[in-house]
Amino acid sequence: MAIIQLNFMVKKTQRIITAVKLQWFFAFALIVVRCSTLSAQEKHELHFTVSYVAASVVYINSGREGNIAVGDTVSIQHASVRIGVVVVTAVSKKSSAAQIVSQTTSIAAGDEAVLVKIIEKEESPFAAVKKNEPDTLSGKSAILVLPVTATMNENLVTGRAGLQYIGTLAEDSRLNLSQPSVVLRLNIQNVYNTGLVFSLYGRTYYDLSDIYSRYGDKNRMKNRMYDFSLQKADANAPMGYGIGRLSSEYVGGMGTFDGGQFFYRYDNFTSGFLYGAKVQDRTIGIDANETKGAFFVNAKFGSDFLHQYSGTVAYGRQLVKGNMDREFFYLQNFFMMGSELSFYESSEFELNDIDKGVKSRTFKLSNTFFSINYYPLQWLSSNIGYDGTRSVYLFESMKSISDTLLDKNIMNGFRAGATIRLPYFMSLSGNISYRSKKGDSRDSRNISGTYRISDLLQTEIGAGLRYADIRGVYSDGTNITFDLDRTFFSAMSLALRYDYYKYSILVLHQSYTTHTLTLNSSYRFSKRLFSSFAVDGILDNTMNSVRVYAELGYRF
Repeated sequence: MAIIQLNFMVKKTQRIITAVKLQWFFAFALIVVRCSTLSAQEKHELHFTVSYVAASVVYINSGREGNIAVGDTVSIQHASVRIGVVVVTAVSKKSSAAQIVSQTTSIAAGDEAVLVKIIEKEESPFAAVKKNEPDTLSGKSAILVLPVTATMNENLVTGRAGLQYIGTLAEDSRLNLSQPSVVLRLNIQNVYNTGLVFSLYGRTYYDLSDIYSRYGDKNRMKNRMYDFSLQKADANAPMGYGIGRLSSEYVGGMGTFDGGQFFYRYDNFTSGFLYGAKVQDRTIGIDANETKGAFFVNAKFGSDFLHQYSGTVAYGRQLVKGNMDREFFYLQNFFMMGSELSFYESSEFELNDIDKGVKSRTFKLSNTFFSINYYPLQWLSSNIGYDGTRSVYLFESMKSISDTLLDKNIMNGFRAGATIRLPYFMSLSGNISYRSKKGDSRDSRNISGTYRISDLLQTEIGAGLRYADIRGVYSDGTNITFDLDRTFFSAMSLALRYDYYKYSILVLHQSYTTHTLTLNSSYRFSKRLFSSFAVDGILDNTMNSVRVYAELGYRF
């Protein structure tokens, strides 16, 4: 009996050991599979192009096919210098829309959109399919994406050249406009393997209107130069500089200037200075009578783009014929705490004021701007901010200007918004802004809500409906907007927009209604040759007008 019990215990022990071995085997196999899966995750730097910018929304020329997803944080670059950060809020098959989180200068069509992302490979960890070979099971080719470590080519040229026409036809002939023009945007990276970046963006146009001399210029041919610079801003180099018509990522409040910038990096700190002349808006000439400069110190910390802090403090001056026009301190801070939370702030403090015609020393806030963006869930994004612009008195030129940092169309005060992404590529968003009267007749506020579907029944048709209730300082109004867009054959896109705005002027006790119908289209003849066309008709109680924009361009 004892022997039978012993044999039974031995067999039971063997079964337990076998079960434990099997558990360890499966656990080990799972670890191997998991490790193989992790090794199949690679960080890639994806490059796209900004195709269109409207208000605070940036449209990118790629979507799900390019591995873009809702919630992705995208860096916007111009001449290899980061000028802004956007977060993707809607994605279709071939395009995506993103909300601007921060920008040091205006984002424009043609700027580069860079997304650093970990991409899961769809292949099995035990599959013998090579990375760059077609998938023989599905018949689809694997997407080949350049890794971050790819070396930059010498004289990498990008940009566009185009023939444009801008025209306006109104019942009041004083508002008519007709301007054929030539546009050139050129970016050359790593010029002759020096690490330099050359950037040019300009427009030459011929004014056919009767009011071509409204700004005192008797010549119908005019030139606009937005960017003409040579810069070296390699993040791994100890020194950097830039010359020409440029703007500074460290002192964005100085705006664009004709001059130069130099900076030196030590560990996480960068210090430097910039100096130049005020840009003449309607000419490529340089007016040395009005100059501006600044000294700045920047500190930057963080393991990667999604986890970083960058802060700048600067002392700036503006001079007219050598005499002090303006003197101020400038602060700029940017936090990125993962893809969920980001914060941007910039402020200017005036060091001089005028009281009853007498100049005095002071320390007065001339503006402040901050924006907090929070994306706690894949389907929810939110933001809150404050725009506070105060007029700045210039002592030599004796003018009062609005804050240099902010778009003059942004209403001062608090703002908040949230977007909820629903199934089937739908989204709901709401926005509110509020401004206290500050000497005006009353407070003002805007409340709006938007429903959008970016891929209607997998037809690639996008549709949106927006309603806004507007309470202005001097008027009340209601705005309703409806739009449709569609891309055909990856070559042609069409967008139709209708805008209804009914408002009343409080002082006049009269109501007005404005109808605006807009058609936008673009067609890509080849990989490089493209065309764009836009026309809108404005019908209201006082005057009707038609505006036209057309371009035939070549990308390189």
